[in-house]
Amino acid sequence: MDRQRKIGMGLVLLGASLWGSSSNCMEYLMNHQHFTWSTILFARMLLTGIIFLGVSWVQKEDLLAILRKDGWTFLKFSVLGMYIMQDMFIMAIHDSTAATATVLQYLMPAVLLGMYLWQEKRKPYRKEVVAVVLAIVGTALIATKGHGASLAISPSTLVYGIISAFGMAWYTIYAADLLQRYSCFLLLGWGSLFNALILGLANHPTLQGALLNFDTAWSFSVLFVCGTLIAYYVYLESTKYIPASETGALAAFEPLSAYFFSVLFLGNHVGGVEMLGALCIITMVVMLARK
Repeated sequence: MDRQRKIGMGLVLLGASLWGSSSNCMEYLMNHQHFTWSTILFARMLLTGIIFLGVSWVQKEDLLAILRKDGWTFLKFSVLGMYIMQDMFIMAIHDSTAATATVLQYLMPAVLLGMYLWQEKRKPYRKEVVAVVLAIVGTALIATKGHGASLAISPSTLVYGIISAFGMAWYTIYAADLLQRYSCFLLLGWGSLFNALILGLANHPTLQGALLNFDTAWSFSVLFVCGTLIAYYVYLESTKYIPASETGALAAFEPLSAYFFSVLFLGNHVGGVEMLGALCIITMVVMLARK
């Protein structure tokens, strides 16, 4: 395996692992600290946008270049990718659980593979089919503990989750294109700020009823620093080193890390079914790592 490929795989696996902390934080903030989903996302996107654009400014980048030269592609990245992925995912969590939302969103590798197969007008290689199947099966086993009945979800949850999978696929595709010309900080900065604007105008975030205490501050800190700033940066950077199709599939490592964090911090029990799911995902990662 060449050095470029190792770097790309390491970045996407780090990003997916850190993302695993975010869904647990968001569910905790909604269920225990009484925050609305729109308030959580608005705060997350606003701070991310300000920080990343600040970094771009310090690095003396042309802050308006991406809007002038690639406005249409950026709009598709922001709306079809970032907005749909984020909003539909947290709405699925709100209507069900983080586990169910994660299962549905990680249909994304199959969606992404389908997009590339259609674009390239070819049939999938055997390795691609097996890898996607392993990703989906492993995610489902970890998130549901093997109880199929737990996927008997509301129609709204099903719709939100599937749309979020398409959003994540578009997010990966458009980011791979834009990052050939712009820095990750500039892309994420404007994308996050644009999404905060949409949320502020359309969803009217509010702190009414929310608990403001140490637990809230700690949860938001983990969500912002680990699950947002670092995770998004390293995930998007990975698309410079490996194809977007592989980035999307390797990102399915997130459910494994999400379960790990729930065991470590929430005291959940690890059963045989969950271990089998972990094995499926690790096997998928190893398969894609080999040319």
